[in-house]
Amino acid sequence: MASFAPSTTDGVEGDDRPVSSPFARPTGTARSLEQERDFLLDKVQPMRPFAMQILDVPGLVLCEDIVSDLDLPLVTTARVDGYGVRGSDLVGATPERPASLYLIDTIRAADDPGRPVVAGAAVQVEAGAIVPEGVDAVVPLSAGRLGEDDVVLIEGETRLFQNLRRAGSELADGTPLLHAGDVLTPRSVAVLAEVGLDKVMVRPRPRVVVFTVGETLIEPGHALTAPQQRYDATTALITAAARADGATVYPLGVVPADAEAVRRVVNDQQIRADLIVAIGGGSFVNDITGARDVDEALVGLNGSAPIVHAGLGDGRTPLITLPSGVVSSYVAYLALVRPLVNKLNEVDPLAGERLPGRLTGPVESELGVTHYVPAVRDASGEVTAIAASDSQLAWDLARANVLAIIPADWDGAVAGSEVECVVLGDGSDHEAR
Repeated sequence: MASFAPSTTDGVEGDDRPVSSPFARPTGTARSLEQERDFLLDKVQPMRPFAMQILDVPGLVLCEDIVSDLDLPLVTTARVDGYGVRGSDLVGATPERPASLYLIDTIRAADDPGRPVVAGAAVQVEAGAIVPEGVDAVVPLSAGRLGEDDVVLIEGETRLFQNLRRAGSELADGTPLLHAGDVLTPRSVAVLAEVGLDKVMVRPRPRVVVFTVGETLIEPGHALTAPQQRYDATTALITAAARADGATVYPLGVVPADAEAVRRVVNDQQIRADLIVAIGGGSFVNDITGARDVDEALVGLNGSAPIVHAGLGDGRTPLITLPSGVVSSYVAYLALVRPLVNKLNEVDPLAGERLPGRLTGPVESELGVTHYVPAVRDASGEVTAIAASDSQLAWDLARANVLAIIPADWDGAVAGSEVECVVLGDGSDHEAR
């Protein structure tokens, strides 16, 4: 694969002219992909957990163990309409010699349980009614008949706890329900509500601001008015990717390639950001108010990818600039920014599905540079690159279902080479398994 052309801050695919100077080449510390990723990961820590209302927590990571502090059901109730009895009173009962019990009460589902049932007594209960103390079984109405003087005749024996829904039989006090590290779902939210919790400790979604710096980029929905103009696809791509990775994203669209415009946008957005991602615009970072520890690197990723990092303000909110171009920015996002979002979410930074594959044809690559190549992996594991080495079209990513990784210590790859593939699990129609 050919060396990656230097990024442009105007985002025009295939244009290798930095906006800050049409003839300048990007400068910075040369780093491998792994070195840059480690450098950036040292700049962030997991988001601090705090208590949130349970209706707002689906999709968030739980930060505490949840144990039931009550029994469910809370009380013992009747499963059927019948007679609440003490089972010992029915030993030996038959249709020929029924047991005779004094009916002392009638209890409906909305009633209190009433006084205890002593030996020789019974109560008539409605399904769902709380049974009084002493009742250890419910005999269906069809198994007994009312006699004279409030006496009920029971024509058979019963089993202990027959037709009772016992307190704590479905969920006992002390049962572990959810664990720290679980991702909360609508079903787990229902569990929290079921045991009476209205708030829970969670790790909030990291807030990510995304924008693209450019002069000739036009936001979708507007008309192109000059032949050099292109629609901005990178903001949409990185926004969607970060949201899929569990971030709350604020997309700003296209920002003019002007130091004052970039400075104004960044200063305005710091208050609501845990991470700011700019596609292009690296040459303007030093002009941003409060930018500290500015680091410029040329990363061996699909060529020499210029990556700029700065800590903003006293909180050192990280700002990262990515190379322009749809494929370049997406590869840099997956390799460098997704690990940061994962760490903010206290997820394994390198989490993500990967599969082995075999190349069906040769792929050019530069020694010392890691290449992520849009490709299609079929069910048998055959991997076919589908884009030219300098392609920057979203269409090529849309046709791919994996990015085949050509390691930095390879000087090209031949047909049949075994490679690792990053699965693009975002709804691609192609078969990746």
